[in-house]
Amino acid sequence: MAQQFNSMRSGSAIKTDLARLSDSLSTGKVSDLTEHLGGRSSQFSGLSHSLSQIAAYVDSAQETELQLTNMQLVLGHVQTLAQETSGQLLLVSNSSTADQISETARSAHATFVTMVDTINTQFADRALFGGTTVDVDPLASAEDMLADIQAAIGGATSFAAISTIVSDWFADPAGGFATMGYQAGRGAHATKNISDTTRITIDARADDPAIKETLKATVLAALAHELPGIDTTTKADLLKNAGIELVGATDRLVSLQSRVGHLEETVAGELTSLNAQATALSIAKNELEYADPYETASRLQAVQLQLETHYAVTARMSQLSLLSYMS
Repeated sequence: MAQQFNSMRSGSAIKTDLARLSDSLSTGKVSDLTEHLGGRSSQFSGLSHSLSQIAAYVDSAQETELQLTNMQLVLGHVQTLAQETSGQLLLVSNSSTADQISETARSAHATFVTMVDTINTQFADRALFGGTTVDVDPLASAEDMLADIQAAIGGATSFAAISTIVSDWFADPAGGFATMGYQAGRGAHATKNISDTTRITIDARADDPAIKETLKATVLAALAHELPGIDTTTKADLLKNAGIELVGATDRLVSLQSRVGHLEETVAGELTSLNAQATALSIAKNELEYADPYETASRLQAVQLQLETHYAVTARMSQLSLLSYMS
């Protein structure tokens, strides 16, 4: 009875070895890593930990890359709107008809609405230009801002008075744009860790001077459409000066795009480095768990032979046991 039990236990062990070696041969990796590594287990654990860290940084860098790409798309659209609108505004002259002036002003109003909506664009349900505040639109609606500016203008009808009030509304640190127009983060800029040595600061927000100047110039032109109590000459002055201001604002937008582009370049470089590190570490990790196919196949054949021998011996023992019983 004890002999049969030992035989069963031996057969089970051989089958386990056979399954383990078959798995190693098919996967190319050792099945019993702890036994295979011996004293190198800590090295393997360290490689696994480093790969997990790099994977997390790659995810962060890729998300940041997409965010910056979308920011560039938004800024590029706003810049295009500013260029096209400035070109239209600069065509206004003292000889422009009332209808031409009204149509240009109406178009500027529509442009302002589009600019605000574009800057309020979200990516992955997060505001792009809100800094650390990502759950609200960074800008109030275009209509709300225009209504607040009109209230500040009151009964003013001259170009000089209207222009000054608009400039003050955008420049006032304790009112106007600062408290009503911009409604997102005002503190530290958003930062992102994209590797264990690199942290970038995304300082492009909707209250950036480049964006504020662009909005201010466009508002100046839009008011020629919004203010019914001003004469045609004042409307023309608003449009012409808005066109000049938009030219300067466009240059600042290009500078802002350059800053974002520099961040894109930094992130792209870090992604390349991270992927290279991940490849090198993966190779090192794979080498530690690599199962030599020739050695594994040779051991597998030996175990298969051992199993066949075991079956033959077991069968012979069974026959002897049966003969002994019958005799």
